[in-house]
Amino acid sequence: MYSQKNYRTRALLVSFLTRFSFIFSLQAIPPILPILIEEFSLTFTMASTLVWFVAVPGILISIIGGLLSWKYGVRPFLIIGLLVCILGSLTFSFSNTIFFMQISRLIIGIGGALAVVSSSTLLFQWFEKSKLGFAMGVFGFCMPAATAAAFNGLGFFANHYGWRFSIMITAIVYIIAFLACIILAKENREKIAPSFSFKSLKNNQIWILGLSWALFNMAALVYTTWGKTIFIRYYDLSESLSGLLASMLMFGAFMQPLTGLISDRLGDRKRLIFYSCLSIFFIFLVFPYLPTNYFFPAAFILGLCVSLVPPAAFALAGRIVGSERGALGFGVMNTFLNLAIIFGPLGAGYILDVTDNNYHFFFFMAGLSLLASFLVMYPFNRFRNRKHLQIRNH
Repeated sequence: MYSQKNYRTRALLVSFLTRFSFIFSLQAIPPILPILIEEFSLTFTMASTLVWFVAVPGILISIIGGLLSWKYGVRPFLIIGLLVCILGSLTFSFSNTIFFMQISRLIIGIGGALAVVSSSTLLFQWFEKSKLGFAMGVFGFCMPAATAAAFNGLGFFANHYGWRFSIMITAIVYIIAFLACIILAKENREKIAPSFSFKSLKNNQIWILGLSWALFNMAALVYTTWGKTIFIRYYDLSESLSGLLASMLMFGAFMQPLTGLISDRLGDRKRLIFYSCLSIFFIFLVFPYLPTNYFFPAAFILGLCVSLVPPAAFALAGRIVGSERGALGFGVMNTFLNLAIIFGPLGAGYILDVTDNNYHFFFFMAGLSLLASFLVMYPFNRFRNRKHLQIRNH
């Protein structure tokens, strides 16, 4: 018989590998874009569809996936989702037209939404609330780890062995996650929801938290997407330094297991998110006025503040809907995350096209962060006296 600790370790490993494989596949395109653009004579707009097409299915099916895994269990949707992702990656690697590449990315998005949302349920099932922040920190660690692996590895393999070889590697990573799911994934039957209901979705706190999560991610994604361009164009910094400054949020994300522990120890996750987003607001607000030699420490502090939010936000989502319905809460959060992926960089690009002003760029991110900070506290202030909506702040 396995101990509770052993089951928690297995759940954490399966969840980590599942999300890692999806993000690794998601980030597989940027390193090979120059090759694809040249080989298929793509415009930048057409090439960008290979990046954001993956996010579209997540908007539509993340919540549905959470509801279905709640009713029918985690393993079926983990297995189906990962098999669909394997199919999508193999389809892409053998594609000879942009149309089939786009279709394959949509397929990966469908499978990824099902698999990632389902895998998060294992964490809500096996980790008690006092340790959920750490689990979500490790879960969030997938983002920088997978991004670093994709950017540093797949570009190298594409240049030496061709872009199809790089995509085949993503299929292999999916297969590893699939085998881990088959061998290790086990549900905690005591934490499975007793009935299938939309009642949790009527709690507007999860939607307000999701909107706050989207605004936070829009600000972060705007910075990582356009930061390098801004620092080169408006501040005449070197390409290497500009890239380093723009990537500081990703370096901060490596701290998420530690910030998850901080979230567990502090307990009041709402206030932690509030003060973190408020700090991000002030940093973005003063950033364009700083001397360039202060950019690095400012970006470093920005990365630390950003790293505090995801573990606390995901743990809070599970607390709102209940640990036995954790996939539903994660589905809502994933829906808003995918909206941020599409509209954040797009909105900032439009602002830059219209204003051609770096101050407006930073003010845009500051505004998003400020709205995120106040939204996350809104349910606490507005509904604290309503019993049916009240939740603990940890």
